[in-house]
Formats: sequence, structure tokens, C-alpha cells
Amino acid sequence: MTVYRKISLLMLAVFLLVYLLGALFYTQQARHDVQRELEGAAGLAGSLVSPTTLPESVVGTLRHLTPVDDTGGSRGGEVPAWFSALIAAESSPPVVNGWQVNPKDEVEEIWEGFLLISGAYAIGMGLCFLALFFIVRRGMRTLTSLSEAMGAVSTGQLTSRLPRQGEQELDELVCRFNSMAVALESEQQTVSRLLNELLQLQDREREHIARVLHDDLGQYLTGIRAQARSLLYDPDLSDRQKQQARDLAEHCETIQKHFRHLLQELHPLVMEQLGLGSAIRHLTEQWQQLSGLECRLAMDERLPDFTGEQQTHLYRFLQEALNNVSRHANASCATLAVARNDNELSVEVRDDGVGNDQLPGNAGLGVRSMCERARCLGGEVRFLSRLGEGTRIRLAVPLTPGTGGVA
Repeated sequence: MTVYRKISLLMLAVFLLVYLLGALFYTQQARHDVQRELEGAAGLAGSLVSPTTLPESVVGTLRHLTPVDDTGGSRGGEVPAWFSALIAAESSPPVVNGWQVNPKDEVEEIWEGFLLISGAYAIGMGLCFLALFFIVRRGMRTLTSLSEAMGAVSTGQLTSRLPRQGEQELDELVCRFNSMAVALESEQQTVSRLLNELLQLQDREREHIARVLHDDLGQYLTGIRAQARSLLYDPDLSDRQKQQARDLAEHCETIQKHFRHLLQELHPLVMEQLGLGSAIRHLTEQWQQLSGLECRLAMDERLPDFTGEQQTHLYRFLQEALNNVSRHANASCATLAVARNDNELSVEVRDDGVGNDQLPGNAGLGVRSMCERARCLGGEVRFLSRLGEGTRIRLAVPLTPGTGGVA
């Protein structure tokens, strides 16, 4: 039951109780008044002569007294029988000196007064309910706005604010909500800033480790492999020793192959050398080799002029999306589409896997990092997944018209 109905029912019960008590007091007082009028009319009838000796003009002006043989109709309006019985308790009017003492005139006046009072009470009650309706509707409008704003906050829209209210209680509630929303927005900005700094630090650490491994360990592996190859041409070595040297060179080659994959995971050096488009192609090729799954790439050659940090964010976004396909989707094929127009860069990663109805509600750290990288790019990411129908990840990055950079 709504608040308005509860308050209305309570007020209606109070109004009815007050009305019944007022009607009871009114009828009790009316019975006393009628009784006094009847006693006065009976005294007057005792002092008068028989109505047959008086002119009709005089007889017609007397209140509460009518000749016994008068068969004329009532001179007033109709009064309900139950009301007459309630006010005039006697069953038959008394007869004094040929006069019949009749309280009908007094009962009619009391009935008219009762109707006027009841009508005024009904009008007042209606006005009270009308005022209550507008007051409750105003309050409920504020509560509805508060509920909608809280729903928006629960979905992550922390910029929701409510206007000030004229009522003190509602205004305090609105101020508390706005303060809560401001605090949540501030905390979210702090968390986003820290997460962004963490991602940048992670990328810098990966780049540093990749360069150290490439410049130091990579050179050592290359040297070991070259020395092992040179031993094959040493005439002083036996066949067994040459086979060991050959095996050592092959092991070095295998290590270098995995080493290159590791370096690509840590930091895509090809992106620095050949650009973002080549890095994305290399990423899909390497992902196919490691996962054993097919990846269909459809990429626009006119990629935006991203900064190095923005290129890293986009590359890591795609890398995490493809890794999720190989780890969790149980798919046989993935599709990566990168398209660009004047105002937006559109990226979509799709698979034909098992899907997940709870995505991104039960998202892990990988999906959260994708959301943060999308935010760092100034874009919006959407996860469309249904059980048994695969998953689609859509990223839209707005671009500045004419420049090709991020808006």
C-alpha cells in the first residue's frame, strides 16, 4: 500500500470519528432543545382558547401548535423518519385544549442545520484531502527523484545530484545524498587515478624489463648459439661432441623463440619500430600460434595518430581481450575488427565461445583493467555476452575531427 493511501485511510478514520462524535453531541443538544420547545408550546396551548374560536390567520402563525382536526400538509421540507424519531422521541404529539403540540417545525430546522453542518464538514474534509494529496505528491516526487538518483549511482553514474528542497526534512535528505555522491565521485576519481598510475607504472616496468632482457640476456643467448654453431666446424671435436654442440644450438634457438614471445608480452617493440597497425597484426599472429585458435583480423589502415601511451593502452586492451578468449571462452575462432571514421575509432573483439550472462558483473582483474584502459583513452567499452552465444567486446574511442587524435 502506498504512503498516500495509508495516510488517507488514517485521516478518513479520524474525520469519521470526529463526525460521529459531533453528530452525537448535536443530536443530544437538539433533543433537549426540542423538549424545551414542546414544553413551552404546551404551556402556550393551555393558555389559549380553542382553535375553533380563533381566526385562521392567527392559527397559522403559531409555532409547534396545530388544531387537532387540521389535516393540512407539512409546511416545511421532508425530514427522514429516522431523524424525526431520533430527535422527537415521543411516539405521538400531545393534545392540549384542542391544540396538538407538534415539534415538526423545530425538527425541520434542526435537520436543515444538520445538513448545512454536514455539507460544510464534507467540503472541509475534501479540501484537507486535496491539500494532503499535493503535499504527499510533492514529497513523493522528491523521494522518487532520490530513488532514481540512487539507482543511477548504483550503475556508476556518480555525477547524479538533486536540487535543494523547500521542506527542511527533505532538504536535509537531499543534502546528505548529494554529499554521499560527491564523496563517492571523489573516491572513484582517486581510485581511477591510482589505477591509471599503476597501469602506467606496470607498462614502464614491463618496458624496462623487456629492454634489459633484450639487450643483456638476448645477446648472451645469441652468443652461446653462435659459439655452439662454430663448434660444428672444429676438426678436433668428435662426432659425439659435435652432436652435443648441435643440440645446444637447437636448445638456444628454442629458448630464443620463447624469449621473443615473452618480450612481445612484456613490451611490443614492433610497435615502436613499425607502428600500431603492425603491432596489432603481430599480436594476432602470435596469439594464433600460442592459442592454436583462428583469429580473423579486419583493420582499417587509417589508424589515428595516438601518442605512445595511448597506443600502449589500446594494444594492452586488445591483448587482454584475446587472452580472455583463449583462457575462458572455450571458443574455436575469434574476430578482431578495427574501424575508424572522422569522429570515432571502433574496436570489436568477438568469439564463438560459451558466453557468460554475468559479464561484466563477475569480472576479474583483466576485465577491470580493460575498462580502465578504455577510460584512459577517453572511450567507452561494452561487454555483450549471453550463455551459449559467445561474447562481444566493443570499444568506442571519440576522435577530434580533422586531427585524428583522441578527443
